[in-house]
Amino acid sequence: MGMHTELLLKCRLRPRGVLPAGVPEVLDFLFNYKGPVEESKIPNHSFFDCARWAFIGSCSSYYHIPWSVSEYSEDYIFSRSDLKNYEQEIEEFLGWLHPYLDICGSEVIGWKWYEEDGRPTLIIADEKGIHYEQA
Repeated sequence: MGMHTELLLKCRLRPRGVLPAGVPEVLDFLFNYKGPVEESKIPNHSFFDCARWAFIGSCSSYYHIPWSVSEYSEDYIFSRSDLKNYEQEIEEFLGWLHPYLDICGSEVIGWKWYEEDGRPTLIIADEKGIHYEQA
């Protein structure tokens, strides 16, 4: 058995009409349990090369809270899930998501919490990228 990392995400997005083709479909699949995503609509990004990319937003274990809660709407995502982050799926996902965030200044958009850590690592987004800071 591998170790799990919890991902809590609460962020604003650019409206669906502004997002590139394929992005809303992927977000609907990950956070609204709609899918599958047509292969032609999967964006070209290293996140989608990860074996467990589809677990973001829907996977859960008894090491954290034994269910996931996720919703993607017109302009926001709220999600609590956890997964084995072997290929840095969480960081890859956030790198892919960053250009589609509606960010004003520097914002904490969630946390990642490895099951053996005593505190979560905050996920901070700004215009330059995603940064991490131990809580």
